[in-house]
Amino acid sequence: MKSSFRILTTAVALGAGLAAWAGTPTPADAQTKILVHVFAPPNYPNNSHGWVYLKENVERDTNGRVVFEFTPGKVAPPNRNWDHVSNGVVDAAYLHTGFERNRLWLPEVGRLTGHTPSATAHSVANWRTYKKFFEEKDEFKGVKLLSLYSFAGENIWTMNKPVNAVSDLKGMKLRSGAGLGANILKSLGIAPVPSLAAEIFPMVSKGVVDGMTGPAALVTVLKVDQFMKYGIVYPGALNTLAWTPILNQEKWDSISADDQVIMEKYIGEAMARSVAGEWDRREAASRKSMAANGVQIIDASPAFVAEVEKRTAKFTDEWLARAAKRGVDGKAALAYFRTQLKDAQ
Repeated sequence: MKSSFRILTTAVALGAGLAAWAGTPTPADAQTKILVHVFAPPNYPNNSHGWVYLKENVERDTNGRVVFEFTPGKVAPPNRNWDHVSNGVVDAAYLHTGFERNRLWLPEVGRLTGHTPSATAHSVANWRTYKKFFEEKDEFKGVKLLSLYSFAGENIWTMNKPVNAVSDLKGMKLRSGAGLGANILKSLGIAPVPSLAAEIFPMVSKGVVDGMTGPAALVTVLKVDQFMKYGIVYPGALNTLAWTPILNQEKWDSISADDQVIMEKYIGEAMARSVAGEWDRREAASRKSMAANGVQIIDASPAFVAEVEKRTAKFTDEWLARAAKRGVDGKAALAYFRTQLKDAQ
């Protein structure tokens, strides 16, 4: 813990310089400072259109009564963000549900296969479903959930072997996310290699894996598109991540009621649309640039889709069972989520 506080002392000292990210100064007389753990590159949409989006709008509308400061880099592994936020080591951070699967069951409805037609549709649908069905179950007890958002969904990208049928995947080693994403790949005969985003470039560039899953925008932002030769796009994506930006509850409670009202305008669905919208814009540009650079990208065939649906149906059943244990009508929540996907597109 002492080492964490030494790092955070440096982070606070650098806060004024990091405020240049958003082009706004840090007011000297601020009443509330929110220290955000920033562990991904500044241009990552979760930062540039998430935390910076909040900083710009909240600092302006509160006249500097609430300000955001950013750590100068990773102060701890991202999979420990829940503990660091809830214990007050930092005030805010984001993590995906795969890091807290024993705690965060319900938002994983959005990670099921075929449920990400776009980052925006997914993010808005997941937030609305959370508010209607999941919020009262208090899975985020101890922190303030600021939003739910995702990128454009995970598809398969390979370096040396094209994928046309599910049988082509057998024995392939693919980098994946943790939790449900890795389990979905296992069901398709893949040997998943779960890792953090920062670990993807060395894994791919050194040939440790045969490829990876992720949106095209992630492939390009991490600069591993140069190694990819093939891509297969599944309708609605094989799965995705559900990111949960969280704020320490005591920090939230310390903000005045009037300023909480101001912040509420920019969190929730508004924040989801900001982050996801940028992921969608980058996804379109990334697929275009990858194709122009010779990556062969195909749509999954009806036979491929049918086989994937058969093998991944069990994960829907597992989610419904978990929802029931939380006291949620899972079938109603899933139906509502699917309706919101269509409405949000």
